[in-house]
Amino acid sequence: MWALVRSLSMNVAVAAMPGLVRKASMLPLGVGAVGDSYTDEYRFYEPDRATALSWVEILALTRSLNFGPFSLDDLGPPRHRGFAYNWAQSGATSDDALVAGQHTGLAEQIGEGLVDLAFVFLGGNDFIEATDADRPWLDATEVGRQASANLNTIVSTLLDASPSVRVVLATVPGLRGLPEIRLGLANGTIDPQRLDALSVALRRFNASLRAIVRREARVGLADLEFEARVAETILPRFVTVGGRRLDRLVTGNGTGHLFLADGRHIGTIGQGLIAQRLVRSAFVHFGFGIPPLSHREIVSLADSLAPTAETELTLAHPEQG
Repeated sequence: MWALVRSLSMNVAVAAMPGLVRKASMLPLGVGAVGDSYTDEYRFYEPDRATALSWVEILALTRSLNFGPFSLDDLGPPRHRGFAYNWAQSGATSDDALVAGQHTGLAEQIGEGLVDLAFVFLGGNDFIEATDADRPWLDATEVGRQASANLNTIVSTLLDASPSVRVVLATVPGLRGLPEIRLGLANGTIDPQRLDALSVALRRFNASLRAIVRREARVGLADLEFEARVAETILPRFVTVGGRRLDRLVTGNGTGHLFLADGRHIGTIGQGLIAQRLVRSAFVHFGFGIPPLSHREIVSLADSLAPTAETELTLAHPEQG
């Protein structure tokens, strides 16, 4: 989730190991997602997220990926509006995703042959909510353990739905990269010792996700945590993407900021980097030939979005009726 920037180390690694990259021979028939506000369609969340696009919206718009029919009408619980195969819900923890049936809803579509590539990017809110001083009963170790168990259940459910489905699982970047967390530390509403304990639990959670990938041949890894950690170490204040200089510490809805004004969500450029990484993982692990997004393309897309303009996402997949 959070301070995502291009990872030079990963680019070099992929280029240096061509044997790991299979020739792309196919595109996914249908693409589904399980997640939280980073995956839910941004356009429905004013005032800040509505000025940008999520990675789902970016890939639907620029690569015509089939996330299902798009609807402005309520799709019914647990989804609301948006793409029919995108089950992500703003604010969802991994517990919320299970209770709402994000995984079972997507698994049903997989079983029907509608979806053959699924992305799972979830768990960050479990740890963010646990930083709240008003929730002292949330033990850091237990938060991480429960989140790990939930993600195992979600991935297993998706894999069991069809032998042909492929899943890309994303790790969750560290908490301290989030402006909202830095502000809480500065004003004393977040206990630094509690944050340290949650950071350890988050690292263990990410390790459990990597273990799933090692265990399951049909699960690929998008290691967003590793890339964010490398980038934050090398470029702690500013990062340049496609010639655009972004401030990662000062928030704002303009394209000169990595994070939107709400202090939790990244703008179109950051989301474009997530989309770039997820597409790369689908190619490296499974040979899905989705054309990668260039940094200049991502910046150009961000520049094209006026703060009050809505991007029409129904052109690629108009609502069927």
